[in-house]
Amino acid sequence: MTEFELAELVRDIAKHGLREPIVLDSTGEFLVDGRNRKRACERANIEPRYRRLDPDVDIFAYVVSVNLHRRHLTADEQKALIREIKEHNPDMSNREIAKIANVGRTTVNEALSCSTDQDRPVEQKTKGADGKLRPARGRISDAKREAIINDLKRNVLTTRDIAARHNISVGTVAGIKHRATAPGQSSRSPTIKEQLERRKQNLKPYDSMTREERGMGTREYGAEQHPDYPPGWTRDAVHRENYGRIQIDTPAKIAQRKMAMRFTELIGTLASLLRGSPLPCELDGLSAESAEMIHLQLRKLAPQIIELMSEFLRTLGRADDWQTQPTEIEARPDQLDS
Repeated sequence: MTEFELAELVRDIAKHGLREPIVLDSTGEFLVDGRNRKRACERANIEPRYRRLDPDVDIFAYVVSVNLHRRHLTADEQKALIREIKEHNPDMSNREIAKIANVGRTTVNEALSCSTDQDRPVEQKTKGADGKLRPARGRISDAKREAIINDLKRNVLTTRDIAARHNISVGTVAGIKHRATAPGQSSRSPTIKEQLERRKQNLKPYDSMTREERGMGTREYGAEQHPDYPPGWTRDAVHRENYGRIQIDTPAKIAQRKMAMRFTELIGTLASLLRGSPLPCELDGLSAESAEMIHLQLRKLAPQIIELMSEFLRTLGRADDWQTQPTEIEARPDQLDS
């Protein structure tokens, strides 16, 4: 304060007392806010009142916030305050400074562009609101920029992968990509098909992957019988069938295996019917309606079962074993009624 402002404060405190206490840190040793009020109390011979901050309060942010709300600052005073904040917190990003100083990011950029950016060392990092450290604005080294351009020219990694690889933001990679594109050359993003081809090229060889990397779990888990497949199909066999990167079997063999699974399910169904088949005395007690329903179901399903068995045997090359039986049944369809 000037002498005139301090004299006005002394007269006000002498008349009305100290309205706002003087703020100390949590230990009570350092004065945080109220230097002019303390001087005014000493001149007015009034005992000052004190208040301590909580231990978890950021003293620097508190001082900036209190002074910003207490009086209006000119544009030059705001820029001086911004530079002071940056001097005390070199790792703080421009966004965080704008939040503390209660100004726009454009004001922060203008205040810092004329002085601090030229003196800032290359590869210095600033801390963002998420707590992560990133390279300072526009201060990526030439070696890192060249490495990013080489990754972009190889057209193997996506923009996000390149950003993660070099610990920079996606927007920085996009800016370098845009500036590095030659005139007349397209800077379009890769299509989905191109991205898939890149990922296939970067896949780790299947044989060198661990069981966990393949998603197969432990060996004990892989040796278990799969609950949704016929006996003999372990979890490892099902995993290789559905997710194996290297196709061991031909499409014809895969089709045969699927048909064998269907046939096994059919045999299992027939076996369960045999185990729970009714006795002749129980059939005699059926009503005409129930007997007609069973008769219709047999006429509907029996030809399909015969056709499936014939197809399965033809696949195995043993169609001769089945030649006589279908012919006999087809020649005497009345047997289905008995």
